[in-house]
Amino acid sequence: MFKKIFLLVLLIVGSVAASAQPCPEPSQDSSEIDEPVDTSGALGLSDLQELLLYENPQYGFSVSYPSDWTVEEPDPNELGIVAGFLAPGEDIEDPMDYVTVQIESLPTGTTLSGYTQAVLTNLRSSYPDFELLAESAMTISEEPAHVIAYGVTVDQTAYQVLLAYTIKGDNAYIITYYALADKYAEFEDAAKKMINSFSLT
Repeated sequence: MFKKIFLLVLLIVGSVAASAQPCPEPSQDSSEIDEPVDTSGALGLSDLQELLLYENPQYGFSVSYPSDWTVEEPDPNELGIVAGFLAPGEDIEDPMDYVTVQIESLPTGTTLSGYTQAVLTNLRSSYPDFELLAESAMTISEEPAHVIAYGVTVDQTAYQVLLAYTIKGDNAYIITYYALADKYAEFEDAAKKMINSFSLT
């Protein structure tokens, strides 16, 4: 279960925590691309009627997800994946389109900018064809956050990924939407609603 998910997450962010060292906040990058996520966090009544609430008291967070998605909790693992949400019709043994929630322990004093630098460095070193599509500041659960959209190829399969994260205390809370590149748009809105609904409790 979640074998493919673990492989993709390991390749993408597996070594980020080790390389995320405390560093000063850099100046704002003038080349910042338009936000790929609506960061208002607002959900309309029609959205709420279609969403279910997943709560995880052990790790202190909740996420609203579409009623036609499937939620799974993996066994404890070294990558810190605590929940996965599979798009409609996905096979748990071989999923292609899904959202994960991951919690990483970080060195004391790690900043959001330092973590972002580590993420991008790791992605660029892991994938010769890494393509940064967009990145922006945002807010997750009223905390400063960052979002990165990018494309990669894994085992000759093209993926598009939306990676959003915030840091609270010595933990990074990471919500990631993985999708086959040609199906990304099909579940993009649902994934963004899930990212915007993430709440630390």
